Amino acid sequence: MDFNFRGLGFEQGDLVVVTGAASGIGRATALAAARSGLTVAGWDMTADALNSVVDEIKTSGGEAAAIVCDVTDQGALDEAWEQTATLGRPRYLVNNAGPPSSTDVPLVEGLRLSVGSMAAVTEGWLARFRGDASSVTFTSSIAGNFVASTVTAQWYPVAKAAIAAYVRDLAVRLRGQPRANAVAPSLVETPRMKAMLASATTKEALSRHPMGRIAQPEDIASCICFLLSPAASFVNGVLLPVDGASTWV
Repeated sequence: MDFNFRGLGFEQGDLVVVTGAASGIGRATALAAARSGLTVAGWDMTADALNSVVDEIKTSGGEAAAIVCDVTDQGALDEAWEQTATLGRPRYLVNNAGPPSSTDVPLVEGLRLSVGSMAAVTEGWLARFRGDASSVTFTSSIAGNFVASTVTAQWYPVAKAAIAAYVRDLAVRLRGQPRANAVAPSLVETPRMKAMLASATTKEALSRHPMGRIAQPEDIASCICFLLSPAASFVNGVLLPVDGASTWV
């Protein structure tokens, strides 16, 4: 899918930070943001895959830079913000990086790695660039917000619900400067989900999907770009389900 985002109101060359940009939803979002005219600072732990995304953007005529960063490490975060500042002052932030749902850690540690890291990224952005900040979009999930989840680690649905609550708090506390919203995808065909998608349980569920297919990363990226953009200038504090109506089946 090759969506055209030129009508969303982004200013050519404005800077966006996309965390977890090397694969899946983050990769699709980085590519979509570049097509919209934004300069992309892609953050990820995986250097080779991240460089590949940046090269693809540049080959297509866009502007991008790769910044290798573990968002759960405060020292690495500080260094990543310093590197990002050399590119400009980021008006936009896509808070997408987080551990896979299969990560086997206790509840409190899962919350630290997911919600805690997103909060740290956001607070670092606001501390440095609040005057220029326009909007931030988070990746949450239908799990913990619209459906119960017993096929993932316990921390996962709890963390995804906490992300939605954090977004609402930001929306009110920041008074729209910047705006804060989130997407809540259902199953998405990404490398992380390969094993789950191959299971008999998932295949049976997909056979009843109202859309007749599973979501692609680009489906989620298009919604992220809309919520991020000036076209959504009065959308604030929203958790947008991107599930093809599957939660109603």
